[in-house]
Amino acid sequence: MNITVQGSEEYGNSIYGELFERVLIDLGLTNRVEEVKMLIFPERPLFLVSVRTRKARTAVKVTAVSTITARDGNTCLVIGNESYAPALLALLWKQFGRERIEQISRLEILAHGIKPEAIQEFQLDPGEELKKEVLDAIWRLLPEGFKVRYNLFTDEVITIAATEHVMKPEFVQAAEATHKEMAEGWVAPEAKTEVEGEEEDDEEGEA
Repeated sequence: MNITVQGSEEYGNSIYGELFERVLIDLGLTNRVEEVKMLIFPERPLFLVSVRTRKARTAVKVTAVSTITARDGNTCLVIGNESYAPALLALLWKQFGRERIEQISRLEILAHGIKPEAIQEFQLDPGEELKKEVLDAIWRLLPEGFKVRYNLFTDEVITIAATEHVMKPEFVQAAEATHKEMAEGWVAPEAKTEVEGEEEDDEEGEA
């Protein structure tokens, strides 16, 4: 995983890079994220994060990744592939509520008062679950007050530009340029130059 931070404050760039890495570690996403690029210009203010994930698996039926059996009016699921465990648990929580879903062990889940037929047709979509987890990581990173946002999504890339009051056209352009570069698998300096160029104009105007 590679994290690149560009911005007007060198110390802040380093801090945000380390902070986001810790967030990804805490969420268990370091092996699922391939590239991160951030543009941070507090004086604009602009805070932009773009994340490229590794290709997620396609949707699969719950019955393909676990064995489902009835047990005393409940349903027991024994997971055959541990990598699907978080997504399966999240799906069951969403459908039935946490109070009815008990994780007995690392690979065994008990759904209280739920029949096997109510679960057997469910599908897991690891790609959608990964997007939610990456968005959660980004929300944790964004500064408080940066509530005006411009979002871009493709299969493997999520880009969020955030500011305090008005989403300026140059912020949108920077987000779209960065998103395109990340989607193509390489990072060019144009997005940074675009934002910094406006800063130079402002300084000339002030002089």
